[in-house]
Amino acid sequence: MRGPGTPFDRRSLSERRRVKSAAGRRVQWARALLAGWLWLGAGQPSLLAQSPVEPAARAAALFEAGQNAHQAGKLSEALGLYDEALALDDALAPIHFQRGMALLGLNRPAEAVAAFERCVAHQPDFRRGWLRLGAAALKIGDAAKAERAFAKALELNPDDAAARLQLARLALARAAAPAALELLAPLDAGDAEAEVNALRGQALLQMNRPADAIAALSKAIAREPSWAEARRRRGDAYAAQNDLEAALTDWQAAYAAAPESELAGDIAGALLQLNRVDAAQSFLKSARAAFPADARLAAFAAEAARDGALAQAAQMLRAGKFAESAAAYAPLVASDPEAAAPRAGLATALFKLERFGEAAQNFEILRRRQPEIAATYFFLGVCYDKMGDYRAALAAYEAFLARADGVHNRLEIEKVQLRLPSLRRQAEQSKPRKP
Repeated sequence: MRGPGTPFDRRSLSERRRVKSAAGRRVQWARALLAGWLWLGAGQPSLLAQSPVEPAARAAALFEAGQNAHQAGKLSEALGLYDEALALDDALAPIHFQRGMALLGLNRPAEAVAAFERCVAHQPDFRRGWLRLGAAALKIGDAAKAERAFAKALELNPDDAAARLQLARLALARAAAPAALELLAPLDAGDAEAEVNALRGQALLQMNRPADAIAALSKAIAREPSWAEARRRRGDAYAAQNDLEAALTDWQAAYAAAPESELAGDIAGALLQLNRVDAAQSFLKSARAAFPADARLAAFAAEAARDGALAQAAQMLRAGKFAESAAAYAPLVASDPEAAAPRAGLATALFKLERFGEAAQNFEILRRRQPEIAATYFFLGVCYDKMGDYRAALAAYEAFLARADGVHNRLEIEKVQLRLPSLRRQAEQSKPRKP
């Protein structure tokens, strides 16, 4: 029944069917245009003039407008247009893809993950959708989801170098070095050669093959000398070979390009191991300013300060400033009673000051902790001898002779052998020392 003001439709049934068929073709054309927009990257004439009653055509027009805004850097505007298009037809994978790209640009990775998941759900064979899903998943720290996405992309195209590289990185992150090497095997040449060699070097290092790792990483560095990550890992490989000088060179180059706290700790530790205390202190001053909350750097700074103080005390001892040296060693011993070097320095300084009782106490502690050191027994013997404790002196000298090296301790051996005959007589005549 016609409503008021509604004209009578005089078209024949066949004509109405023809119009309906044309409308169907327009829907198909709009969908094809929408899909082709992303896959071919080509622009199309504006569709905004199409009939607003045609959802597919309207979705295509909104998609085109969103693309234009996207390309102009108007990401929020583009996102709104993509959302309008999807409200008309949620099953269009290209719009979900572009929506995910806009969300990534707006630093909303969790929402981007959902958009890319919708994209590949509607078009499971869309490799770029899987790649972007993997990248977005990495941004939110979901390594498992990222690995599944990249694996699907590689399944769709086994020659996809980007997917292989990402999967190799993820394999290395979970310490699956053999799997990483297998993924990298087909990628020996091409634009990604430097990165392939860098990742291969990391895998070989994980497999405890530092020499092979250095060879691979050196190839990467030859192509890109300023590559911080490759320098970092080659430094790790040199350190695994106990070549701290070479490791330090690479670590310092990596830190200059990309400072980070863990690397700073490795550099400081290497400098201290190489006994370059002044260099360590200088480096730690700047590193701690950059990373003030890093506990490892704080510990190294304390160690460097201690090593510096120890070096100053030793310098005083060598210069014959025994009182100053003893005063410098005393707080070091108090702060770390188990450390041998400051206690040995303190004992020696006290010995030189002829404070034999105090010296003997420290030498006894050293003897108990390191009973194999011959020199300790010699100094103990002298201390007890000077204190008149001949029995203790005799026992210490005899222990010294049992451990002494005939070459390195020749003079001390001669002194003890000259002293022993009279010392034995004195020991026999003396009373035992009170415990």
